[in-house]
This record gives sequence, C-alpha cells and structure tokens, in this order.
Amino acid sequence: MNPYKKAALLLVRLVASGLMLFGAINIALYLLKSFLNKSDVPMGACLVMGIPMVIGLVILVKSSAIAGRLTQNFDE
Repeated sequence: MNPYKKAALLLVRLVASGLMLFGAINIALYLLKSFLNKSDVPMGACLVMGIPMVIGLVILVKSSAIAGRLTQNFDE
C-alpha cells in the first residue's frame, strides 16, 4: 500500500472516530443532565445530538474510498 494512502487513511479514520466520540459524549452529558434534573428526555434532541455519530460512522465505512480519492494525485 502506498504510504500516502496509509497516512490519509489514518487521518480519515481519526477524524471519523473523533466525530463518533464527540457525538457519544454529547448525548451522554445531555442524558446525565436530564436525569439529574429529573426532567423528560425529548427524543428529538437526542436524535439531533446523534448526527455527528452518524456522520462519523459513514466516514468510517467510506474511509478507504475517501483516502483513495485524497491520494489519487500522488500516485502518478
């Protein structure tokens, strides 16, 4: 495997993992705040806060194609 593609793949996977972690922490802190205040948890708010997790998962699944596209000029 091309070293440029390896580096790009690592960077893309790192960004995807960061997005997923950010989304998970965001939802967990919101749920903790709601449970400590003993208030209802609106499902819509949790779905909106979960968008970074979904984006990160899509990027993680497509990471090889994204890395290939980023490094296609370096292969020449």
